[in-house]
Amino acid sequence: MEHARIIHGMDNAEYHATPAVSNTVLSSIARSPAHCFALHVSEDRRKQATTPAFFAGTLAHCAILEPDALLERYIVRPEGLDLRTKAGKEWRDALPADVLMISADEWSTAIAQRDAVRVVPELAELLGAGAAEVSAFWTDDETGLSCKCRPDWVHTLSDGRVILVDVKTTTDADPRQFTRAVWKYGYHRQAAWYSAGYARAAGVEVAGFVFAAVTSAHPFIAAAHTLDDDYLRIGQDECRRLLDEYADCKLTGRWPAFPGMNLLSPPAWATQSDELEVFHV
Repeated sequence: MEHARIIHGMDNAEYHATPAVSNTVLSSIARSPAHCFALHVSEDRRKQATTPAFFAGTLAHCAILEPDALLERYIVRPEGLDLRTKAGKEWRDALPADVLMISADEWSTAIAQRDAVRVVPELAELLGAGAAEVSAFWTDDETGLSCKCRPDWVHTLSDGRVILVDVKTTTDADPRQFTRAVWKYGYHRQAAWYSAGYARAAGVEVAGFVFAAVTSAHPFIAAAHTLDDDYLRIGQDECRRLLDEYADCKLTGRWPAFPGMNLLSPPAWATQSDELEVFHV
């Protein structure tokens, strides 16, 4: 594949099938090289099952970023229709192969999430103009590895710079809580990877990376979050280290898990009490 470049309208399946290092790959190797090998490298790797949370997140993405495509990709199961009956089975079997069935509750949740995001002025402005699901490809100079990212939304400013937007469903959009989710799930690494990668692939300056955080349950609350320079710097350093580690694993053919004899210590909270209760077996 030619590098560097961006592709608009690339099919999601085609993007994921394109061999290149992604943020997901880096997240796997952050767990351990063995995880990365099993999930992304091995010829015997298994397709990961779609979890309810992932499905709900994909539906929310569509409602928020591509509302016109919502009715093309999803259909609400009629109220009272039992899929175990003949009529239910006939209705289900008549659905186009690329249309997914959802419940009325799933539909109303997605619409509520869309509306919650759109009432945040900063997010409404960014999502008012731009492009969804833009695929970016480039080559890392230091390792020669093919790399990729796929921002949820690209908003172009009047001076030609861009702002990338990433939709995140979350249990709590409160800044104090969401910053914990950023660290826990490596969102700071994603922000750094996407910002540097898209800039390289498109040849433009990325002026910012914004998280459109929206709760996954009622009450549906949304907020716009961005990371400070320290958070982004940590993300950049992690990306560089993990990409180098991935390159070394590919070169040596060694994908270790947790090597050596690992000495475990109690967590800090377990040693803070003056009166630790001792259990005898």
